[in-house]
Amino acid sequence: MRVRQTDHRGFSLIELMIVVAVMMVMAGWAIMGAGSSLSYKANAAMATVVTQMRQARELAISSRRNVLVTFTTPNKIQLAVQTLPGEAPAATMAPVYLNDNAANAMQFTVFPGIPDTPMAFGNSQAVTLAPAAGGTAGLAVLFTTQGSFVGTTAASNYSQVGNSNFVNASIFLGMPGKTQTARAVTILGGTGRVRSFTWDGNNWNE
Repeated sequence: MRVRQTDHRGFSLIELMIVVAVMMVMAGWAIMGAGSSLSYKANAAMATVVTQMRQARELAISSRRNVLVTFTTPNKIQLAVQTLPGEAPAATMAPVYLNDNAANAMQFTVFPGIPDTPMAFGNSQAVTLAPAAGGTAGLAVLFTTQGSFVGTTAASNYSQVGNSNFVNASIFLGMPGKTQTARAVTILGGTGRVRSFTWDGNNWNE
């Protein structure tokens, strides 16, 4: 009696190519998903800075009180309404954190090799304050009741704020080591105009 041998046929070349193609597509989806997540975090953090700056400016104008702005590394923004002498202190405003201070959140940072924004206010540090008339920004920066962004020599001295103290600011954001997350927000001292920029790998785009 003749015994039939079992046919142990392996995978064909076409089948192997299909498996490899499927694996490559899945890997591509994973990479695209990771990139989209980083882009979302970067844009969300930039939007937070823009919102806080515009809110501070509008509050200063509407309340007729200067609004102090404080940036604290790595990712904290604090607004405070300044009151006139004799007035009751304003209610403390809760600080705001980039990406809600989540793990692996965006932070104030400058990437070596990435140039300044088209506004050219400087990029010597993550939060660059450049007085329009030269010199230093002083101990504090704030939005005035006219909507301009200025520097003052004392955070608590309301009288030491004047239009001659216009400060142009650049706030740079990103995740260290990930240049695709580079973002920037600028403030024009004279008008308080806030603009945002995204780095595309070659240029800053508004």
